[in-house]
Amino acid sequence: MNADRLPKRYDIRVFPVAPVVVVIAFILWVLAGMVIGALGGLLVSLATKCGQQGIIKDAFLGSFGFLVGFLGCVSMPWPRNTIVEQLEGGGTVTTTLNIYQHPYRVAIVVAVLLPLLHELYRSKRARTKLT
Repeated sequence: MNADRLPKRYDIRVFPVAPVVVVIAFILWVLAGMVIGALGGLLVSLATKCGQQGIIKDAFLGSFGFLVGFLGCVSMPWPRNTIVEQLEGGGTVTTTLNIYQHPYRVAIVVAVLLPLLHELYRSKRARTKLT
């Protein structure tokens, strides 16, 4: 059968890796976000002396922030960026991206900010209860 006549319902090039690897990567991203959120929340709760009751919520906020930051960064349109690299053998490699090139940086920042804001809110709420 001619490849041109096949229906174009599925494009193999969309996912260059197996879907199982993608699921494992998402699980690892969630765990990384949980660790980032729990550690960030712990540090802020120690600095504000509010107690460690909100660490579980901070872990979930960190994982949520990591996924939202990463997926939001990947799905946002970005001006086209083309990089041309010269190889030693005389060839060239051209890479063109329509997304932000470093979504992990944004994901880590969001995973840190959400637990930080949560702990600062807890601290402010605890101070207002005392007065």
